[in-house]
Amino acid sequence: MKPDAETSKRKGELLPNLIILVVCSAILGGALIGQVSPLGDSRVRVGGTVLPNICMFRAYTGLPCPGCGLTRSLIAAAHGKIGLSFSLHRLGPITLIYVLLQFVLNLGYIMIPKRRALLSRYLKILHRGIIVLAALFLLNWIFTLFLILF
Repeated sequence: MKPDAETSKRKGELLPNLIILVVCSAILGGALIGQVSPLGDSRVRVGGTVLPNICMFRAYTGLPCPGCGLTRSLIAAAHGKIGLSFSLHRLGPITLIYVLLQFVLNLGYIMIPKRRALLSRYLKILHRGIIVLAALFLLNWIFTLFLILF
C-alpha cells in the first residue's frame, strides 16, 4: 500500500471515534454552560438567554416523551446537583456517566495509539451498553406514562 493510502485508511478507521468524541464534547459542553431554571419552569438558560422548550411529542400529545427532562437533568448532574438531576429525569445521571465514559475512552483511543487494543475492548462493551440504556429509557417512559395515566 502507498503511504498516502495507508495514512488515509488509518484516518478513516478513527472517524467513528472522532464523531462520537465530537458529539460527547457537545453534550458535556452544553451541560456545563447551561443552567437549570427554577423548579416549576421547564426551560434551560445559557447565560441570560432562556432557550425555548422544543419537545414536539409533548406539544402534540400533552404527554412526556422518553427524554423529557433529560437536558435539564444532565445540566443539573454536570453542576453536581445529583438529587435535582434524578428528580428531573431518572436516567439523567446515568446518561451523563455514559457520555463521560464515551468521551474519555474515545479520546484515549484517538490520542494513545499504543493503548488502542485495550481501549477497543472497553469501547465494545460501552457500545453494547447503549442498548441497555435505550431499554432503560423505554422502561422509564412506560413507568412515567403509567404514573400519569393511572
